[in-house]
Amino acid sequence: MAYDVELKEDEAAIYFLGQAGYFIKSCGRAILIDPYLSDYCGRGDKRFSRLYPVSVDPKELFADIFIVTHDHNDHLDPETIMRYGIDKDTIFVAPHLTVKHLRKLGIPDERITVIDCGETSIVREMEIAGIFALGTSKDSIDTTGYKIGFRNGKTIYHTADTTYCELLEKSAEYADVILACINGKQGNMNVEQAAKLAKILDVKYAIPNHYDVMALNSENPELFRYLCEVNGIGDRCRILEVGKPFVF
Repeated sequence: MAYDVELKEDEAAIYFLGQAGYFIKSCGRAILIDPYLSDYCGRGDKRFSRLYPVSVDPKELFADIFIVTHDHNDHLDPETIMRYGIDKDTIFVAPHLTVKHLRKLGIPDERITVIDCGETSIVREMEIAGIFALGTSKDSIDTTGYKIGFRNGKTIYHTADTTYCELLEKSAEYADVILACINGKQGNMNVEQAAKLAKILDVKYAIPNHYDVMALNSENPELFRYLCEVNGIGDRCRILEVGKPFVF
């Protein structure tokens, strides 16, 4: 299988898939979150065409849990999901309105777990907590960030697409790693705000996303690194290379 790094029991690995997508492994379990592994958006509007090929064919991946933070096509990508395969023994996790789209794609209710912000569930030995996110459009009002906890104690917080606000600061929870959107466009928090949030949470590692796949929706991740330095956490910033594991 693709992305099959060997890990010690106390380790976790994060693979960046581009856009806001990740493949995460720890404790013999794997999670996909918001994988965008097609050019679905670009075919509808050339302004959103991919700048580089997908890093892996979705059908080559297997995850115990497939998390979708909200119903935008670069996060809930029908083509990626269908190519991944709805017949795999995978539990899909999403907020309540987003789940409606998953059902339309043919994913059965018995393999769907609804987790909204403020809710926590144990799914296949992993603790998944829904964290408040301020949706960036009226068709994604149930957008939810997710904090993932593995049984070895490793924790990862994916912010989802979110507008920066005081309630986000108050609601976000500490995790070893923050996976933060930084593009500052279409309502998303920008590099300065993402670095501030990482500082407030005092994370061990700050990893940016949502900057690389679409020219119209891009940002320079080095600005995030610089602003982490300004906030005194420059040594915690990690800009991941697509398809290469970050082990911590």
